[in-house]
Amino acid sequence: MVDYAVNPYRKVLSEIAEALRSAILSSGYAAAADMQEISKSLSLSKLLGDISSSIAFKIGFSSNVPPQKAAEGIVSKLRYPDIVEKVSADGGFINFYLNKKEFSKAVLSYALEAMQRAANNGKGKGKRVIVEYPSVNPNKPWHVGHLRNALLGNSIANIYEYLGYDVKREDYIDDLGVQVMESLWGYINLGKTPTKKFDHWLGEEYVEVNKKLAEKEVAESIKALSISAEKGDTNEAKMLMELTQKCVMAQYDTAFSYHIYHDVMVFESDIVSEGLLARAMEILEKANVIEKPTEGKYAGCAVVNFEKLSSVPKSLQDLKESAKVLIRSDGTATYVAKDIAFHMWKFGMLEDTFKYINFINQPGGKVLYSTSRSQSAKRFDKPMFNHADIAINVIDVRQSYPQAVLRLVFDAIGRKDIAEGIVHLAYGEVELQGATLSGRSGTWIGYSADDLLAEARKKAQTLITERFKLSGTEKDAVADSVARAAIIFEFLKVSPEKKVIFSWERALNFEGNSGPYVQYMHARASRLLEAAGGELTQLNESALNAVNYNFDAIQEFSLIKQIAVLEEVVEKSGNELRPNLLVDYVNGIASAFSTFYESLPVLKAASRDERIARLAITKAAESAIRKVLELLSIEAVEKM
Repeated sequence: MVDYAVNPYRKVLSEIAEALRSAILSSGYAAAADMQEISKSLSLSKLLGDISSSIAFKIGFSSNVPPQKAAEGIVSKLRYPDIVEKVSADGGFINFYLNKKEFSKAVLSYALEAMQRAANNGKGKGKRVIVEYPSVNPNKPWHVGHLRNALLGNSIANIYEYLGYDVKREDYIDDLGVQVMESLWGYINLGKTPTKKFDHWLGEEYVEVNKKLAEKEVAESIKALSISAEKGDTNEAKMLMELTQKCVMAQYDTAFSYHIYHDVMVFESDIVSEGLLARAMEILEKANVIEKPTEGKYAGCAVVNFEKLSSVPKSLQDLKESAKVLIRSDGTATYVAKDIAFHMWKFGMLEDTFKYINFINQPGGKVLYSTSRSQSAKRFDKPMFNHADIAINVIDVRQSYPQAVLRLVFDAIGRKDIAEGIVHLAYGEVELQGATLSGRSGTWIGYSADDLLAEARKKAQTLITERFKLSGTEKDAVADSVARAAIIFEFLKVSPEKKVIFSWERALNFEGNSGPYVQYMHARASRLLEAAGGELTQLNESALNAVNYNFDAIQEFSLIKQIAVLEEVVEKSGNELRPNLLVDYVNGIASAFSTFYESLPVLKAASRDERIARLAITKAAESAIRKVLELLSIEAVEKM
């Protein structure tokens, strides 16, 4: 009998793995009795049986035995747990057939009682994860590439919170970068007045500034401006703060429209002004990781010399660059140098000397803090945002080189733990209707994250009007949710490293594999449960356990098996940094629920036991869909 208080699928897998190990040892294949390998070989079966093991193929490869023969030998020695009704060897696979009634009751009881809590595996307990995203330069609106970054980071943060980690969502504001300095020059010299949402206005001004960069006087003026602004106590620095804070506030309007929130913003200028950069360079100098050449192309710079480090990864060996500049000859720091200091802070090598202000109260009441040099800023008594065990950086694949340099530097100073704790979630570009997006040339205009959502709302309004009978207020609310779901689902359904080619036809498809389709299936389940009324309120573990029903219908058991693996999919999605696994899963469970809903009567089931069983399946499916949509920051619509 399965214990309803723990994850039934995990318990069954554990019992089967232990039974397999004993049978493998009894069959003389001791070398293949590693529990980790056995556990990896187990999965839900789509062909024969309910759970299948591929371990016989590994045995066959290592022992020169046909996999089918190895599988038959293991099955002959197998003493399987009570929840398993029979076992067979088919084509080299070992297939386990579960007792549908007992397994179904266990899964549904667990879903009814425990699915709303965080995963009960203690995986993240006592560990802090910093997820950094989207870190957009504060001189333009988010284009759809930035949006992909933000959606990936937000979903990964949600997943890690579900797994029990202490998650800090951080946004790095590069207010000392070249692009921002160019925008600052335009802000000071072009004499224009904002006429629209500030980030859009500033981004268009940035395009104009770039047309003037060929002029020597402009380029020299921007360089001088950069040096002055970085000092932190100049008029230029004050104007820089004004510009970047206005832009960031406008960018956060975009973030909130996609239900994306943060805990803290760290301004690059504060890293410099608080002395973190200087302290980081001192640590690197003491560790002999950087040098200061007096001649050659690096004269006057502080550089990391790859040729003098003991271990350099192949990704860096293949490049022609033999060193990486951290401090330029004019005394300004490169992005990599400031990123090293920032990660020393993230992992607690440098204590938190930042002062913070309440930058804004986000929708829902969560405070967004910001580092600040204002007189009202205060320090916290304890580390609120650093001392991480893991730092996940959501940065596009083109930044893989600087991320590799970052890890190399920490390895070189003897902090292998930090080097291994820095995780780069690299993602590919986004293609939208054939547009190539560039901040400098302005090709993002018309393709910003704001533009995308506005267009999605228009299209969703039309579709909702055509398909559903809703009041005006209901229609507006549903259209807004559907628009957001269409975009988020379409962006996250693709594996991060691959290119996203956005399609309106796919994104707003109510027939399958889209956010609106999953929302529609959730709404169907919700309406069915609402119609059940009082009978649903009495549905609990005890009532379900008293039901005498076998769960024989294939539409029932297929859906139950998918419900059973929710926590496994969430954990795998987190481990592999692939929210697309969750998207695939929730689309699969929505499709399975659709088949169940269309094929079998629920409220008009033949008997009371059958009705209670199918109501339990509906409730568990609704809960699973809702939970995954929450992790993707998509609303679970109740009515369509």
